[in-house]
Amino acid sequence: MSDIDQPSNEAEEERLLRANLRAHVLSPEALARIRSATEAEWRAHIKPAARSRWAAFATAASVAALAAAGAWAFLARGAYSEEALAQLARTEGPGVVEVHTLWRDAAVTVGADVKSGQSIQARGASLFALRGGGNLRVAPGSRLEIVSGNSVRLESGEMYVDIPPGTHRDASFIAITSAGEFRHLGTQFAVAVNDGATRLRVREGRVQWHAADGDSTVTAGSELVIDGLRHVVRDLIDVRGASWAWTEAMAPEINIDNRPVGEFLGWFARETGRDLIIADAATQRQVTTIRMHGNIRGLEPAQALAAVLGSTSLRFQVSPDAIRVSFAGESPPPSQ
Repeated sequence: MSDIDQPSNEAEEERLLRANLRAHVLSPEALARIRSATEAEWRAHIKPAARSRWAAFATAASVAALAAAGAWAFLARGAYSEEALAQLARTEGPGVVEVHTLWRDAAVTVGADVKSGQSIQARGASLFALRGGGNLRVAPGSRLEIVSGNSVRLESGEMYVDIPPGTHRDASFIAITSAGEFRHLGTQFAVAVNDGATRLRVREGRVQWHAADGDSTVTAGSELVIDGLRHVVRDLIDVRGASWAWTEAMAPEINIDNRPVGEFLGWFARETGRDLIIADAATQRQVTTIRMHGNIRGLEPAQALAAVLGSTSLRFQVSPDAIRVSFAGESPPPSQ
């Protein structure tokens, strides 16, 4: 009996085994659920580490770029000889800064040189003593690029150049704007740049204007305004008055100790644009022989005039156009 039933039992066992071991194909929905769960697990454990590695790499790359830029700036500045244009003699708060592109601006201290390759901003009215003689006065908010030991590019604001006749400089001073180059010919002049336009005002002497279409000379008492389209407007101006007040306030100090009073009077007249009138021969002798003592440090020209002549036997009258000096024994001029 058992011999007959055995084959049937073996066949049933084989059928059950095949049914349980058969690989079932997963549906698309099931595959999507598995893929989503796997991706979530990867993001939770693997991606933050990758992000961290990328962040570290980006930080290192930024540091390397800044270091390379700094090295390039250092090498570029060292590739040529820096020429000193001037020395900062005086400044009003908040002072003068050297402008940097990739790092913080640096303060320029009184007594420091400004050199070719530097960009500076005068945040307060400032006075620079030019190498070789003369001075440069810069209005608050102005920005300059020192091009060389004898040239400056005015990017914005206003500057006043004072190079008296006979001043010994190695080379002529040049002010540069988008309108061209302005070269001093023993003079006082102001250059301003505003909204793309350049304004030149000549107070004393002459200025040579070198432009793309040729050269011309601008004389004292003249003004040029050159707009962004190179249109030129010429006019006459007053070489004294309120428009020059800021330059007079930044006038360089004059040493008066044990000097004849006539030197001071000449300084005052030139700084204010006035004519100096000496009343007579007796006054001229006094002006030549009277010697001053002390100093006028910190005083503007008008204040200095009162302080100096107030301690002498000289009298003075100041009008918009002139200063008249007389000896105390001289009769006053008739009223006009």
